Amino acid sequence: MEISKLELNKFKKINSASINLDPINILIGGNNAGKSSVLQGIHFSIGTAIAARKVNNKTFIQNELLYCPTKNFVRLRHGGDYQNQSNFGSLKIYAKNDENIEHTYDIRVYRGRNEGNVGCDRKGDSTLGTIITNPKLPFSVYVPGLAGIPQVEEYRSEGTVRRGVASGDANLYLRNVIYLILQKKLLPELRRMMLLIFDEFAIDVKFDPSHDTNIDVYVDLTSSGARTPIELIGTGVLQALQIFSYVTLFKPKLLLLDEPDSHLHPNNQSLLAEALLTISTETKTKILVSTHSRHIVDSLYDDANFIWLKNGTVYQQGYDLPRVSMLMDIGALDSYERLREGQIKYAVLTEDSKTDMLKKLLQYSGYNLSEILIYSYKTSSNINSAKALTEFIQEIATNTTVIVHMDNDFYIEDEANKLIRQIEEVGGKPFLTEGSDIESYFINPLHLSALLDEPEELIIDWLNELATENHNELTLKFIRKRDHAKNLFSRDSSITQPETALLLGTNVPLSADKRIGKFMMKKVNDKMHSKFGKRVDLKTQTEHLKSDLLRNFIVA
Repeated sequence: MEISKLELNKFKKINSASINLDPINILIGGNNAGKSSVLQGIHFSIGTAIAARKVNNKTFIQNELLYCPTKNFVRLRHGGDYQNQSNFGSLKIYAKNDENIEHTYDIRVYRGRNEGNVGCDRKGDSTLGTIITNPKLPFSVYVPGLAGIPQVEEYRSEGTVRRGVASGDANLYLRNVIYLILQKKLLPELRRMMLLIFDEFAIDVKFDPSHDTNIDVYVDLTSSGARTPIELIGTGVLQALQIFSYVTLFKPKLLLLDEPDSHLHPNNQSLLAEALLTISTETKTKILVSTHSRHIVDSLYDDANFIWLKNGTVYQQGYDLPRVSMLMDIGALDSYERLREGQIKYAVLTEDSKTDMLKKLLQYSGYNLSEILIYSYKTSSNINSAKALTEFIQEIATNTTVIVHMDNDFYIEDEANKLIRQIEEVGGKPFLTEGSDIESYFINPLHLSALLDEPEELIIDWLNELATENHNELTLKFIRKRDHAKNLFSRDSSITQPETALLLGTNVPLSADKRIGKFMMKKVNDKMHSKFGKRVDLKTQTEHLKSDLLRNFIVA
């Protein structure tokens, strides 16, 4: 039978969630929307049904549960504790047979009459129920994060391994799982799946039950025969190996992955997406993944069913949720909700990954930071991303003013005007810095004069001294920025780009408008005490630390 639908009721954050199952299903939503609750509730309910079958009774002590995410199970119910035969939670599983006839199996969890006892009613199709409650072949495997495994792992019996995996500790038994795969002659199947992602893959298991205590596993991703202990292989490889190993050995109907992308580099998140696609095409395992990762969303957008959770229930689901990758891209769905509900007056899109100085400049220019959402769209070469985000935000939040920050990295007038027009054409407010970058505002001579209580002329002379001392490095940085600009506008025949040497000139030092603000700010901080005998925080407000252009964008 093939699982087609799940209905989870009254578990932790979830009030009611009906999920149509496809090969890959991605749970998305803001913080506390209930993503983890869905995965835990499914696995807990199935584990409870397995325990009820094992003891052949409707009630049993909590210790019989294979998986329970709390010491006292009664607290798991949404909206109030489990009660005897009244306040209960449930999971209904739908499945279709080869003739496409639908069958259902209900699992209802409640508190038994005796203190600490779990109650479980099971009803529905007996064939489906037998598959779901089979203690030797897990119906679901729940993995709360995939990144880490222990440095050493003792041999465990097959029963212990199965129980450990069922309890949600799959990562702690990976070497044992691979050893069982070897014993059951399934290693070629595991290798075949790994080769669908990696060009080369070999695996070697070292364990002699007559004298070894620990299981050693080695992996080779080259054709050289070089072996790497499993605990030292790259995270992306390890994650693919973990997932494929669980599927190869247990062949679960449901694979439940709770934020497997957490702390993963984007490249490894793409490998994870490939692993999920491989499972969906090679096996009958249905996959449910909770994630905040825009890389996972982007990689699987056309191949997965997305389930958008909100306030403990399914808000939307399907293959065509509106701009899902965009929702993830603007800083997770919490920000989306704030935008849509009109709580954001200004959305500021910036090319900087660190936004603390931009926040200061906005604040000192007259903005209320509580009304602002700041999002980094990364590097100026990604102006198309900024334009798309601008359009999207204006589509869902018509009263929000979108400001797009771009560093003025020594653009000539035609280049700057083109960038400004691109943002204005999509309804955004272009904030092209007056100097080379945001930092240039914080080394404005008038601002430094006010902070240091020194004459402006002295400050200008000092900045020129610093620029003279670092002339070669400043020149190189100017040339690199111009090379970047030339590449950015290389296909635009309407822009005639002058030779960099002509723009640079021969003056020493370079004029202030040709100096990188970030570089000069570091030199100012380094040399301030030796020059003036004191040190001040350049981010401290003065009447000169502001942007008139930003002030012009303020809406009454």
